[in-house]
Parts: sequence; C-alpha cells; structure tokens
Amino acid sequence: MSNRTLTRRLSENGVSFRDLIKKAQEEESKHLLKQSNRSIAEIAFLIGFSEQSAFNRAFKRWTGQSPVEYRKQ
Repeated sequence: MSNRTLTRRLSENGVSFRDLIKKAQEEESKHLLKQSNRSIAEIAFLIGFSEQSAFNRAFKRWTGQSPVEYRKQ
C-alpha cells in the first residue's frame, strides 16, 4: 500500500498516522508503567520521547495523571 493510499484511508476514518502513533505511545507507556520496573526516564525514551518532562506532560494529557500516580494505582 502506498503512503498516499494509507493517508487517504486513515483520513476517511477520521484519523491520522500521527494519531495512531500517539495512541500506541499511550498504550505502551501504560503497559510498561504497570508491568515493568523500568524508570520513567527509560520508558519515556523507549516510546520515543527525548525528554522525560515532555513524556510527563503527554502522559498527563492522555490520562489526567502523572506517570508516578498511574504506576501507584
């Protein structure tokens, strides 16, 4: 499938490739926070953030909680 076809099909369903990336990052970060003992900085790096602070802001936007709060629940 060409890039253009993928972009068009995603658009027809009201999503973008960027939306899919963000959702995958959110789900993987939740999984890693609950299922591993990795540091938050390491999780941030693994899912594509170069700065832990950017990951913290994104995670709070996704869930309404900080990564530390989410891990503790």
